[in-house]
Amino acid sequence: MKRRRQISTWRLSVSAAMLIAVITGCSDKVELGDGVLAPEVPRQWALGTPEARTIRIGEFRLVPKAGYDITAKVLSKRHYRWDDLAAIAPWDFALGWGPLSDEALLRPMKVVQGDRFMFWHLYEARIDINLVNLSSANVHLIPENSEILRRISAIPEGAIVHLSGELVDVHFADNSVIPSSLTRRDTGPGACEILLVQEIALIEPGTSTETAKEAARS
Repeated sequence: MKRRRQISTWRLSVSAAMLIAVITGCSDKVELGDGVLAPEVPRQWALGTPEARTIRIGEFRLVPKAGYDITAKVLSKRHYRWDDLAAIAPWDFALGWGPLSDEALLRPMKVVQGDRFMFWHLYEARIDINLVNLSSANVHLIPENSEILRRISAIPEGAIVHLSGELVDVHFADNSVIPSSLTRRDTGPGACEILLVQEIALIEPGTSTETAKEAARS
């Protein structure tokens, strides 16, 4: 069993401008068939001077740490309403790429999320847990705007999704901080990426990449 979690023990003051207000709910799960559908590992790159730039959303201050771009299978998605990140990151996506975008390999497994963890139940799956660790991530998604939030909410489990934006540390009004992971090799508390989503595209099923990217920017 694999666990990835971002610790959520900090207090916060809930802003009246919370983005969570426009959430509509989950979509149904889709099946895309066997085969690796997201072969590439996530891309991450250094920003020029990340410490010199901050982004404010409501009561939160975001400090960008790296650029990030990922195309992956949505293994599971979880909507959070009441924890410390819910006002700014209401959705977590459990994402898999490479072998973990192949439904033939995933079929004997089960992925569940809770309390900002991702749990793996491997059962009879013939896969090394280290490969699972290196080919998946539990990502806290901060939508850049309400349209991005609407699109995040509409992505079904099982889909192939493209996400692009910045990995950020979240600073609270009481000066506490939840940092983003900056490596795909960590596990346990603190191993989740916190992604400010600036682009989102549904790759499969049924949406062309360029059309979806343009729609996400509009």
